[in-house]
Order: sequence, then C-alpha cells, then structure tokens
Amino acid sequence: MAEEKEMKTEEKKEEKKEEKKNKVKDMVPKQDFDELDDRYKRILAEFENYKKRSSKERENLYNSILGDVIEVILPILDNLENASKAETKDESYKQGIELVLKQFKDVLESKGVKEIKAIRRNF
Repeated sequence: MAEEKEMKTEEKKEEKKEEKKNKVKDMVPKQDFDELDDRYKRILAEFENYKKRSSKERENLYNSILGDVIEVILPILDNLENASKAETKDESYKQGIELVLKQFKDVLESKGVKEIKAIRRNF
C-alpha cells in the first residue's frame, strides 16, 4: 500500500515536470527559439573550428621551434664527431667523448632527426 502511494506521488511529480516544460515551451515563441537554437549551433561550430585551428597552430609552432633548436645544435654534433676522431693517448677521454656523441645522436633521433648520407651522392 505504501509503495503504491510512493509510485503515485512520483508519477504526479513527473506529470508536473512535463507540464512545466510544456509551459516554458509555450512561453518562448518558436521564432525566438529557432534563432537561439541557430545561434547556439553556429557558436558551437565556431568553437570546434577554433579548437582545431589552435591545435594545428600549436603543432606548427612546436615543429618550427624544434627545427630552430636543432639547426643551432647540429654544429655541436659536428664538433663532437671531430673530437671523437681526434688522436689522443687518453682512452677514457676518448670513450667519454664517444658516449656524449652517442647520447647526443640518440636524443636527436628521438626527436625525429635522421642522418642523411650525402657525401658523394646526388640530392
């Protein structure tokens, strides 16, 4: 019996909610509703375009900065390679240079920089 009363009470609440929704719909003229709906859809589309555009700009900026940094660092790589080829009596010094050179190359490779074999080859 108590369960039936609770169910009826909930049904009445649902009916009142529906009535309120219908009243609100009736209060806003269809033309105004359509205008607001159209504005909402346009703003939503503009925002989606903004998100895509800003993501693409961020990616382009990252690639540009990465390219600039790598361009400045490449002469250091050349100097490390020359240092590793230099004759020295200190083997631990030579191993240290080779380890730094390997680490440097690994970092560049992780960022997508690949060596191009260009000596005596046509581009």
